[in-house]
Amino acid sequence: MSAPQPPIPQPPVPGGHAAPGAPTAPYLPPQDARCAAALQAPRRAASPLLGRIALVLAIGATVGASILLAVALAAIGAGIGPRLQALSPSAGLEILSPVREWVLLAEVAAWGGTALGVWALVQGIVAVVRDRGRRSGIAAIATAALGPVVAAGAAFGGAVAGIAGSGGV
Repeated sequence: MSAPQPPIPQPPVPGGHAAPGAPTAPYLPPQDARCAAALQAPRRAASPLLGRIALVLAIGATVGASILLAVALAAIGAGIGPRLQALSPSAGLEILSPVREWVLLAEVAAWGGTALGVWALVQGIVAVVRDRGRRSGIAAIATAALGPVVAAGAAFGGAVAGIAGSGGV
């Protein structure tokens, strides 16, 4: 024979363990519309400002950094263009010393654009998730994601234009 099995406990009777006056499961909301409306907190419309700010930041990072990089690299190319033909393989960064102000501007533009782009990307994601300017947030995410590509293209174009315009090549 098999060993005796312990008895299976039965579920409690609904309302059997409830405190006096407490509602029993399943709880039903009030049937009177006036009471139900009082229990429902009115939903405040979310402001789209968060997404709009993210979009402005993304456009500023993309366009601003691209313009500054193109201008700075055009000036760098124009400044070092005549020296490129006499450049030796052992030459270092000292070739950039005559245009160090433009190099600093290019670096500030690159890092500033990166910081603003990351900020816009994160704020755009938050705006989309919290539904506070969803359309603007999606546009901010797309703009911030394309920002490095646009900036790289502008930087390349600026450097080529500067070197070609210097007459050194």
